Amino acid sequence: MKAGLCTGVLGAILMLTTLNAAQDPKPKSDTQKHDQSSAMQRAIEFERYKDMAAARQARLEAKHPSVTYNNADRSKTDDLQGRKPVKDTKK
Repeated sequence: MKAGLCTGVLGAILMLTTLNAAQDPKPKSDTQKHDQSSAMQRAIEFERYKDMAAARQARLEAKHPSVTYNNADRSKTDDLQGRKPVKDTKK
């Protein structure tokens, strides 16, 4: 009889503690805030790195341009160097 009573009381205590733990979940806001803030910091650092890389590339291009725009004059008066102009025949 005592064993059955102890088992019943122990079972009731275990059930009540699990129900109590299920009703009050631990707030995860601390870890979520930390994850969000670290993700935001990484995003800000990435944007700063991109800006620094773009500025560095602009400085390099200013010193040694890889594309020159002085030969981009394509007016119709240019000589075709002996070639016939191409005409669109599907009008």
